[in-house]
Amino acid sequence: MAYFIGGTSGESSAFEKTIQNSAIQVLHESQGLVNMTNVVMPNQGNTYKVPKMAPISYGDYTDSGANPYGIYEQQASITAKEVVATPAVAQTAFSKFLGWTTAFDLANNLGSELGASFAEKVDQRVTRAFVGNPSDVTSTDVSQAGFKATQGASYYDVSTATYTGGSVGIVDGFTRVSAMGSQGLSLIESTSTSALAVDSDNAVTVSGLIRNIIKRWREARNPGRPTLVLGPGEEQQLLTELTGGAVYNPAGTQGSTSINAGLTALGDELLATGMLRNLYGCTVIFSTFLQTNVTRTVKRGSAQCHIGAAFGPQAITTVMVKGLDISMGDKDGGLQTWITGLGYFGSGVVDQSRGLEIAIVDSYN
Repeated sequence: MAYFIGGTSGESSAFEKTIQNSAIQVLHESQGLVNMTNVVMPNQGNTYKVPKMAPISYGDYTDSGANPYGIYEQQASITAKEVVATPAVAQTAFSKFLGWTTAFDLANNLGSELGASFAEKVDQRVTRAFVGNPSDVTSTDVSQAGFKATQGASYYDVSTATYTGGSVGIVDGFTRVSAMGSQGLSLIESTSTSALAVDSDNAVTVSGLIRNIIKRWREARNPGRPTLVLGPGEEQQLLTELTGGAVYNPAGTQGSTSINAGLTALGDELLATGMLRNLYGCTVIFSTFLQTNVTRTVKRGSAQCHIGAAFGPQAITTVMVKGLDISMGDKDGGLQTWITGLGYFGSGVVDQSRGLEIAIVDSYN
């Protein structure tokens, strides 16, 4: 869009219109991932502790001489995960633009810019929580850990022994998951080698990944279905699976109408909205803010991955001390006017049994 300063036909307003219509507002993307987390706003401090208790189970009642009640004691195992809110600040000077537009219009647009950028930053904090902060994790403090980074679930101890001061686990004889194992997705596998990369924790298609996640989700006794967060490459792959990969049976073949209609409807939804609200019961969201260059081990070996996740509403907690505060002011000396945005927030995984990491292979090491 061209403009001429000092023109008699309103040409100077072109700069303002450019800002309003194109230059600022189309540059940002947020999928509102914070809405999939448990949001808390503490009254004091910037650290929020979320208690996590091992499941307490009932032992079957049996009358016996040694233990007249037939009930085994359990030691309540309670830990606390910490989620720390940290500041994110953005500020910009706009006095230089006052000759081309009004301060009110420009501040309004810059405020929209800061708000859209803030929404992106919240998405980034949520996706960073998938991996956690390994440098802050020790054997005695895993408060900054993300989802379990290795395949295979971790379980609480199962014991039928009377408590004698040691760590006694679940007493009803059923295993209980303390952390769900990660899932691997390798879209770069060729058809000829896919058999070497597929099992209940590894897939070469997005639909296969979702099937694996549902299996592990049920085994962990989690209610409902999880929300999946994947990257743009997985969006294109899933679109191929839902449309171009559909098999159209000849007319009259049993199930041809319902199967094709379902695949087409899902493909249309993905094309129209950029997400799926119900694929095998799961919501599937695609984000460009997944953590990259993370080393993980999948079935085929060590790989460089970007990290997605599948999680329920209680797996991740987002702490907001200050949502978004936008203020204006003059720089010292009054030479420039500044608009500042401040947010104070953080996200963290608080229950590894209610979600899992998805290691999406970019290349093998």
